[in-house]
Amino acid sequence: MAVFERCCCCSLRTGCLVFGTLGLVMALVNIGLEILEFVSYGLATEEELQFMEELTKVFLATSILSLLQSVVSITTYSLLIYGIHQAKYKFILPTLIWNPINVCIDVIIIIIYTALFDLALHIVIITTAVYAIVSLLCWLCVFSHWRMVKVQVGAPERMEM
Repeated sequence: MAVFERCCCCSLRTGCLVFGTLGLVMALVNIGLEILEFVSYGLATEEELQFMEELTKVFLATSILSLLQSVVSITTYSLLIYGIHQAKYKFILPTLIWNPINVCIDVIIIIIYTALFDLALHIVIITTAVYAIVSLLCWLCVFSHWRMVKVQVGAPERMEM
């Protein structure tokens, strides 16, 4: 039994394909933005880097983490799209595992930025909550489709390891 029967105003399959495609495009865009950020670090003068020494370390660390997240996201979203097209539930599973991990990493980065840069806390909390809720809804749609595909192909309820 699926958690959702439909994803917004379309079928679960279509909603998951849209989610996977948007995730794939966003990960590719993010890789481009991170490469531009690395180039800007390389073009910065010594004085500029010394002036913002601590900030540069934080931004560089989060840029590397974001780049790694994007590479993993490209892999999982590609598997999601393939799994949906071929009705293979095992290819959908990596997205179900990766998305909560990805959201947790993003929330931790937001908390670190808020603590370090004294951001307006109420705006950060609202934005983070909306992001987490939207991510949860997308995850539930993918989970529902995963369960539906498992039932359609006659897979066992529990996966054997």
